[in-house]
Amino acid sequence: MTVGTIEKRRRRSTPAPAKPAAAGRGWLWALLQIALVGGEIFALLFLLAQPAFRPRHVEVVGVKHLTAAQVTDALMLPSDRNLFLLSQADLANRLQALPWVRSARVSLALPDRVSVSVTEWTPSAVLQVGEATYYLNDLGEVLDPAVEAKTLTVINRPGFGPARDGQRAVGSDLLPMLIQLRTGFSAAFKISVTSFQLDGREVLTAQTDRGWRIIFGQMVTGDDRASLEPKLAALRALSSRIDLVSAPIQYINLENARAPAVQMRAHK
Repeated sequence: MTVGTIEKRRRRSTPAPAKPAAAGRGWLWALLQIALVGGEIFALLFLLAQPAFRPRHVEVVGVKHLTAAQVTDALMLPSDRNLFLLSQADLANRLQALPWVRSARVSLALPDRVSVSVTEWTPSAVLQVGEATYYLNDLGEVLDPAVEAKTLTVINRPGFGPARDGQRAVGSDLLPMLIQLRTGFSAAFKISVTSFQLDGREVLTAQTDRGWRIIFGQMVTGDDRASLEPKLAALRALSSRIDLVSAPIQYINLENARAPAVQMRAHK
């Protein structure tokens, strides 16, 4: 192989330098992409600044105890915030702070509409504190002042103090037990429970329609609440020996289910 042949092969294997025109097109394409991104950012900022997309119309459905105005106030919609910047989840969480709201769903629709669907609590019981009465939800939390108890279970809490919206007044584990106890009491014992009382030590007492009381004892722990069943069994055993309907009973103490105490009224 000659020196001339080697030189020719080197020339063929060496790449040719890039043409200036190709480099120019690359720069133009890069500038075009930058311009497009800038245009999109400008368009987005322009939309966010438009008053037409700020929340102005609020539609509320599902309220019975609350008013649409209360729901709207709880949303705390900023007058200068664009609809695109609002979070549906955050707005729904704000509504959860209202005592009557069990669940809420918020949806946003262009250009300026906010739709709210509320599911309210149904009162489960009535809390009585002195002369004041309040509705309670399933969790034992205060809803609002009660107009009348009607068929709801009444729970008296002397010394509880002024009740606040959302305040826990009765344990969420205990409340359904009391409602169930009152519902089935008449069929089991031929007498009715008119109300319950929880004192400052959480001692549970039931007032009967015959004028006497049943003392169940403290209802603080899970074991305390589980003791209700054997205590009712002890009362059932007592009912086979004592006429609960007509006997002059003052109270029955079931704190010790194995040895219930019965106090009769003194004869005049």
